[in-house]
Amino acid sequence: MKKRQRAVLVALALVGVAGCAPARDVFGDPKAGYVGDVAARVAAADWSSAETLTIALSEFAFSPDRLTFQEGAPYRLSIENGGERAHSFVSEGFFEAIAARKLTTPSGAVEHPYLKSIAFSPGEAKELHFVAVKPGTYELECTVPLHATFGMTGKIRIEREAPATR
Repeated sequence: MKKRQRAVLVALALVGVAGCAPARDVFGDPKAGYVGDVAARVAAADWSSAETLTIALSEFAFSPDRLTFQEGAPYRLSIENGGERAHSFVSEGFFEAIAARKLTTPSGAVEHPYLKSIAFSPGEAKELHFVAVKPGTYELECTVPLHATFGMTGKIRIEREAPATR
């Protein structure tokens, strides 16, 4: 039993230390899988009609934990860490399925980012402007050690654009 208690204490210590780590966004290089014509899609979008959705991060949940977007539509996704620990917003498939216009952070904006992970310090908020491109359902998780294990997961869906009726 002592071995198990020690393992639990080590796991809790790791979560505590991870919660103190500095938050850092991670960007990838354009590669196979990411939307290729980002600039054209972003330029063609009507940003005055972009819908704004908000997702809150906390210990240990995304709220809501399900997000749905429509193919071809522009969005502003406001992501807010209301928790007392650092968290991340990671969905590789989703990041590859969008044409990102910009990621706005407290220190400025990054234009046309190829995202891998968006990181948040406690109380920090960021906004992702994008056009939903590739329909599908994508896994969402916080990759801070053990946060997904404790339930910090979700799903993001991009639905096909409805065919026009005559």
